[in-house]
Amino acid sequence: MASHIQTERKPLWHSGLSLPVLLAAAIWLGGAHLLMSNVIEGRNASSVHTAAQQVANRHAQQLGGFFTQRQQALTALKTPQKSTTAIAAGQMSLQFFTPDQLQVGAGNPPLDFALVDLAKRSLEKAQQPEFLRGSDDQWRLYSARAEAGGALLASQPFADFERALSALDQSVGTIQINQQFPDGPPRSLWTSSTGASGGEAASAPVKGSYLKVSFTPSAAFAADHSIPASWIYGLAVIGLLGTLFALWKMLPADGGAAPWEKSSRNGRAPAKKGLSKSDLEKSPAPKKDTPPAVAVSTAAAAAPKVEETSRDDLMRTPSTEIPEHVFRAYDIRGIAGEEINEPFAYQLGRALGTVALRSGEKLLLVGRDGRNSSELLRDCLIEGILESGCNAVDLGLVPSPVLYFACAKGKNANSGVMVTASHNPAEYNGFKIVMNGRPLADDKLHELRALMQSGQFASGEASNSRQDIRDTYIDEIFNDVALAGQPRIVVDAGNGATSELAPELFEQLGCAVETLYCEVDGNFPNHAPDPSRPENLQDLIAAVTGEGADLGIALDGDGDRVTLITGSGRIVWADQLVMLLARDILARNPGSDIVFDVKSTRALANLVTQYGGRPVMWKTGHAPMKEKMLETGALLGGELSGHIFIKDRWYGFDDGIYAAARILEIMALREQTLDELIESLPQMVNTPEILLPVAEGDKFALIEKLRSEGKFDQADLNTIDGLRIEFADGWGLVRASNTTAALTLRFEADDEAALARIRNQVAAQLQKIDRTLVLPG
Repeated sequence: MASHIQTERKPLWHSGLSLPVLLAAAIWLGGAHLLMSNVIEGRNASSVHTAAQQVANRHAQQLGGFFTQRQQALTALKTPQKSTTAIAAGQMSLQFFTPDQLQVGAGNPPLDFALVDLAKRSLEKAQQPEFLRGSDDQWRLYSARAEAGGALLASQPFADFERALSALDQSVGTIQINQQFPDGPPRSLWTSSTGASGGEAASAPVKGSYLKVSFTPSAAFAADHSIPASWIYGLAVIGLLGTLFALWKMLPADGGAAPWEKSSRNGRAPAKKGLSKSDLEKSPAPKKDTPPAVAVSTAAAAAPKVEETSRDDLMRTPSTEIPEHVFRAYDIRGIAGEEINEPFAYQLGRALGTVALRSGEKLLLVGRDGRNSSELLRDCLIEGILESGCNAVDLGLVPSPVLYFACAKGKNANSGVMVTASHNPAEYNGFKIVMNGRPLADDKLHELRALMQSGQFASGEASNSRQDIRDTYIDEIFNDVALAGQPRIVVDAGNGATSELAPELFEQLGCAVETLYCEVDGNFPNHAPDPSRPENLQDLIAAVTGEGADLGIALDGDGDRVTLITGSGRIVWADQLVMLLARDILARNPGSDIVFDVKSTRALANLVTQYGGRPVMWKTGHAPMKEKMLETGALLGGELSGHIFIKDRWYGFDDGIYAAARILEIMALREQTLDELIESLPQMVNTPEILLPVAEGDKFALIEKLRSEGKFDQADLNTIDGLRIEFADGWGLVRASNTTAALTLRFEADDEAALARIRNQVAAQLQKIDRTLVLPG
């Protein structure tokens, strides 16, 4: 009985199908990935941005209606008989002033400098309404128009405008309202509740105002206006299945060789050729995203040096050891190699890249100072930024002001991070961070630490590039500052980041430059890079007087602080420099705000008032000062430690080099030496900044105890920052340093006797709360 032999096609997993299946999968799925990454994602981003722009335009049109109705209501009004008139379901206050009445303090509520300026401008030409802060520090909407014989000033509470804001659709993304005057920085007035960003922000101007609406789409909004990736990959899977079915149908039913197998000997696949040494040498190193199986096969070709592997492993070692105390009030600082090490910098980079992407930024600028640890920390930081999917631009070894300049000038990036510990000793390092043009400080830094601990970072592909903008920075100052003659100066860079740039800049300005400690050396072998300490200025004083120079310029480790030395060897502290600059700036910009810190001389506030400005005392620190300047629109700010912020003709960040250049310009314009300029200022007796070392964890508690238990008869207590004790004939200050483990003190009085009395009284109260707190003699 003949047996029946049944023949079948080979199963799908037959070895003959291995190669074509892999090829088909690579073609379909790889093609889908390329299509998604190179075409669809770009179209999606464009589609989302177009839709977001439509939303921004619609919001701007809605808000424009508010200002149109308001203008119509104002046009119908005549000079009021009453001080308050109901308009558009809100209360609008109206006041009329003759030109002679337009003075600070006139009216009820009284006018401040900004309102006087607005009213005076309205007499010359029609003005758009402006949101300004009232005496209660709340936003109000003001407008002014010329009337017969004077100006009519109208004010309206922000709550009236908020009713218009509440009508906007906030469910599809984040809405931000910014006010930006011509040639001024944008200032945020209002932001809706924020969520995860789903795309790039779109903005539109609001007609009839200085406002701009910015709309950042939510993730859900972006998904609604995008082609889902699942569609593309789904079609690829269907195509792959169809291909596999066709291949299976092509297999012979008799178990013979498939068409693609027939060239193989004995029906077997051809043997693979072993890799030769030349092949290994030619094989490219695996890409960072190479799957593990492929990376193993190419390991011999791409094996890095042992020390590089060790560093890479160390950098990526997961760690929750993120010391809390290195996150200070306005930057990150700690001992390099211990508290601030490779894993820390790498994790910080991943966190900063994540924060930047969430805020709509796609690129972070990175600079570093000349400390021995800065280059390695910079490399690890950038690696972390790139792994988050955020791009990076390495500016190289530059002073902090050059990074700030790049953030201010950049068209596609105004965020960055500087690897520096500023004026701290050589064993320290840290990071100063700018995000969307503002310093990352206080609570934002603690949120950053929490993100670093959580490990919830964004991820993606990004690029890194290098850019040298030092010449651009020098050219901009050269085109801004005009000097006469050839002043002789000595520059002491303290072996810091300004060692090469500062002498080059001042030479281009026409100065005869002598250099002192202008070789970058991260060990700071000559003196600590802190020009706020008199002991660090002695060599510069000797050089200035010995060379017969007109000026000595002392810069700190990263160039954002400055102290000047007169031709006679006199130390000129930053609050005195701010007085000189204020006198110059207020002469051209009457009514401007001038911001200074609690350590500054009392004479500064008196001078600002005398020259028609508005003195604003605020917290010490470069970040609080920058925030206060942005909030008030001030043209000048400064703190005793040497940070000077100039918004007049410049960008408002702290820059020791530019501040020194402006003082040289004042000397040239007035044809006076710095000694003569200082003599023309109000004179008081004062001490330099005094540092009293205490434990890092105790310093803030000691200040609270002094506030509650200290007895200071016949004195007013100012608690803006620490405790400033104001007497009729002088004052004393005790505050916790935000950058070192110390209390900071300073004293000033009308004469030496009053200075000694105030100092002794403060010293006695410190001894009462802690007997170890002894002021140096």
